[in-house]
Amino acid sequence: MTRNTMRFLAGSLLSLAPLSALAGPVVDFRFPDLLSQRDEYVSIREGAAIQLPSRRGASAQAVGPALENLMVVNQTGVNISLGIQILTGSLNGVYNPYPVPTAHQGGFQVSAPAPTPTVPVVQQYYWTVDAMNPAGAKTCVWRVEVIDFSGVCGGTVYYGTYGGALCSIDMDESRIDPITCETRIVTFFH
Repeated sequence: MTRNTMRFLAGSLLSLAPLSALAGPVVDFRFPDLLSQRDEYVSIREGAAIQLPSRRGASAQAVGPALENLMVVNQTGVNISLGIQILTGSLNGVYNPYPVPTAHQGGFQVSAPAPTPTVPVVQQYYWTVDAMNPAGAKTCVWRVEVIDFSGVCGGTVYYGTYGGALCSIDMDESRIDPITCETRIVTFFH
């Protein structure tokens, strides 16, 4: 995809930013990991590593346990479902509406432990149009790694796809607090 096409898509998708106000309360679910049960190997480092922008909030505390909000904007035309493969920390729940209808934003929240310079906090999850067969349908797989770089939090996002899915990240809405490690990732699933 050319740079101008990506800018056009990013600009038109930014108009969806107000959808974040529609995310409702958190609901708890249990997720089977249907992708890990597959025999074939799929790398989630398909795209280049995406470094999260650092944006400092009002907090003054040091690196420690932090909330991670992992959001998705559904542009597939059908409902999408979540699958969690690696969870570091505890799942606080999934935002309503769930499954996420088309043209809506949804997601989930994790209470993550503090990362260290040698042990990152890792969340690996996927959004799919077919919860019973994610490897055979449009599916976006995301891996978020948060690490402590000598007292400063940094984050990297990797992704992979199945079934011709188009996956992207909203760099204007995604961020990590360099002091507290609080993280917000907003992705698009086309």
